[in-house]
Amino acid sequence: MDKRTLNAVCGSPLMRGIRDAEKLLSCFGAVARRFPKDAQIVGYGEGAAIAVIAKGTAFTVNEDYSGNRNIINSIGEGGVYGIAFVYSGRAVTSRLVAAENCEAVLMSGSRLLRPCENACSDHLTFLQNALGVVANASVNFLEKIEHLSRRSLREKIMSYLTAQSIKCGSREFEIPFSRQELADSLAADRSALSAELGRMKADKLVDFNMRRFRLLDTDKFIR
Repeated sequence: MDKRTLNAVCGSPLMRGIRDAEKLLSCFGAVARRFPKDAQIVGYGEGAAIAVIAKGTAFTVNEDYSGNRNIINSIGEGGVYGIAFVYSGRAVTSRLVAAENCEAVLMSGSRLLRPCENACSDHLTFLQNALGVVANASVNFLEKIEHLSRRSLREKIMSYLTAQSIKCGSREFEIPFSRQELADSLAADRSALSAELGRMKADKLVDFNMRRFRLLDTDKFIR
């Protein structure tokens, strides 16, 4: 693993407070791999595995039998995938897919359940960090449910954009999705989504250019 990749992984919340990162990663059998856009990083039914994105962006997705895609989450550099499946003992029920050319560090999840015999402080810190990652993923999942629970497409879009605005602390922000990807995330038809965004722009609720958005109704959104 080269120095840039190691530094990227060390910047992950999973590695916060780890004193000897190289030793710990070796203990977990960490391997760095590069993936082209749309390549599968972790697939359905795979066993316990942890992935940390070292470069680029990946999507957590699942598909129905008709091939309709649902984007569950976007994971950027330092983001972590798979820990909840490791703790649950269940096979993976979603896929991790490269949203662009990216690099991921893959680790054995079994060591998360079986720390080293010496119970060294780095392993204990890693376990604490892993619980924090799971908690954060749960919050993100609840947030997604909040968006999808809205009755109309406009309300779903508003809910998502409001959340992004709050996270950025500004009415102007960039989202991680293209139009198709945003539609997949909100369980909507792309044409319907684009048409609704156009109406929202005409109603002076939002302004946007590609992935860059600005919320205009200051009575409803963060100032």
